[in-house]
Amino acid sequence: MAVATARSPSPAGAVREVKRLKTDHTSTPSQQVQSQSTPIASDNAQPNGSDDSDQPNEAELVEEQMSLPIEFPKTYENELNYRDKLVLAPMVRTGTLPTRLLSLYYGAGLVWSPEVVDKAIIGSERTVDPVTGVITYHKGQGPIFSTHPVEKPYLIFQIGSSDPELAVKAAQIVQQDVSGIDLNCGCPKPFSTHSGMGAALLSTPDILLNILRALLDSIPLPISCKIRLLPTQPSTLFLVSRIIRTGIRNLTVHCRTRDMRPAERALWERLADIVALGKRRGLPVICNGDGDGWTNWEKIRTETNADSVMLARAAERNPSVFLPTGPVCNMTEVVPKLLAIAKHTNNPWGNTKFLLTQFKASPPPISNMSKQERKQAAEIVSKSKTVEQVAEGLKIPIDNVKDVFDAIVKKIAQRDRADTNIWEERHEAKVNGQVIDEPATVDGEAEVDGFEVGVGQAQS
Repeated sequence: MAVATARSPSPAGAVREVKRLKTDHTSTPSQQVQSQSTPIASDNAQPNGSDDSDQPNEAELVEEQMSLPIEFPKTYENELNYRDKLVLAPMVRTGTLPTRLLSLYYGAGLVWSPEVVDKAIIGSERTVDPVTGVITYHKGQGPIFSTHPVEKPYLIFQIGSSDPELAVKAAQIVQQDVSGIDLNCGCPKPFSTHSGMGAALLSTPDILLNILRALLDSIPLPISCKIRLLPTQPSTLFLVSRIIRTGIRNLTVHCRTRDMRPAERALWERLADIVALGKRRGLPVICNGDGDGWTNWEKIRTETNADSVMLARAAERNPSVFLPTGPVCNMTEVVPKLLAIAKHTNNPWGNTKFLLTQFKASPPPISNMSKQERKQAAEIVSKSKTVEQVAEGLKIPIDNVKDVFDAIVKKIAQRDRADTNIWEERHEAKVNGQVIDEPATVDGEAEVDGFEVGVGQAQS
């Protein structure tokens, strides 16, 4: 369904609209949604012939928004705790079932699914494997989205959408198998831009907000969204003030603008003001960007006061990075588990090989493998065409994959679901002398950056 993009009114008109809404606290949520069908302001809003002195600044607009009531004040049967955690980022191809299970096994607080486009999941068939328990949504041409019941308490499904109605339909398809729904407003890839999804929503705040409102109105699960920074801080804060007023449960901020590349330094210094707005609404804010080790994560917490940190490339290289004691050896500890999960669940080989190529053989002191041995292991993975070939080349037994898989599932199922604090666990590990971290610099980069790569289903 086509969505019209409304023309942005002037800031002066925005203030008049906000003040009008401020006096109308008795309206229903649906009436409030209808009354805000156009954005209050945008980056390119222009004065309508009035003197500059009459124009409110964006800080005033932010304060007006913060003084208004939450649009959808809701409670949920199963609330999600987004605070004090290291969480797995939504990464297409990388964030598939094997990576999510490994991340949870090693202690990730929450895991995001890869972004799935609304139309891709709508109309899909849900099947359950009677042997493994794996739930797969498909349309007859490979999996669109796969999950396992054990990850449900921690799993947030990310939707790519530019249409409120389609977003709701997509969420309704999977809501029985996940614990939260997240709207992607941060992916800058061409498909997202051309479709009006992802970071393109930052330029159409009316659509962005109406998608969130539709999800809040229709879905019985906590709703969140993930954004990037706008070019200017005042505009970013104004957009954030509008987003967090809707009633979402969490905001994740990738601390780069849509035009910045992963190699450019994340702008952590711009997050503290956003976190402060979140705290005024009682809303957690998660920091995403350059989360490559405990030194960075602790610096992020100190500098920004962010509630949690989202990991992408660090988890892509080694999912055991979520351990408070530091990561374990990829080749001897993590890869055997990945192969067992992949083989037992019949994970598409193309995706399994991709995950393996992103893993980096752990350097000392985590591993005693030489640089040459690490290089040989990478070559074995590169040349292999099946799980069996990888296992043979790396001398990893795979005759007990069910036992390994069952042990992984059992450990996740037995996790303490009480609100744990990863920072306290890290402190305790330090006090007990259990911490062994990789050096700050790792050899090389991932062959293909899985950080918000592409849109749609995992490639097979």
